[in-house]
Amino acid sequence: MIDKNARSMIVNICPWKVSFHLPISNADVMLGVNKKTSVNNEELIVLCENSNVMFAGTGDGNHARIYIENDELRKFVGYDSEDGKIKQFILTDEECQKILDYKTIVTFRKHLEQNVVGIHEKSKIMGYAKAIKLNELDKIKVLEQHCDMKFTLE
Repeated sequence: MIDKNARSMIVNICPWKVSFHLPISNADVMLGVNKKTSVNNEELIVLCENSNVMFAGTGDGNHARIYIENDELRKFVGYDSEDGKIKQFILTDEECQKILDYKTIVTFRKHLEQNVVGIHEKSKIMGYAKAIKLNELDKIKVLEQHCDMKFTLE
């Protein structure tokens, strides 16, 4: 059972600052890039149940902009299943690498379109590809088209 009075850590997974409003305490939270803070569980539950895009992403927790680090809370709001078969999808560096590792362009494009949905994810995978100095022209062209961004190494 979730202690609604306890706090859980959250982390901004966008490559920019984000802010959101807490519905119960009427407070505003601003979170820098990759920064963490703790928020009351009851506030987080309300945000998730009301499909706040920062936490709910596309509606089921996938493609969220802010990740709740509490496994039990993610299960409580339905983002993860008790049996572990359903896990909230968050585009991490590891997931970016998995997508970039696909050998064929067709498979690469399929996984890119399935797993890179939000603008924050498009920015993340493009930044990751630049950081690893991706040197595959076909993949770079697909990335530019899908993300609607230019691939340029500074």
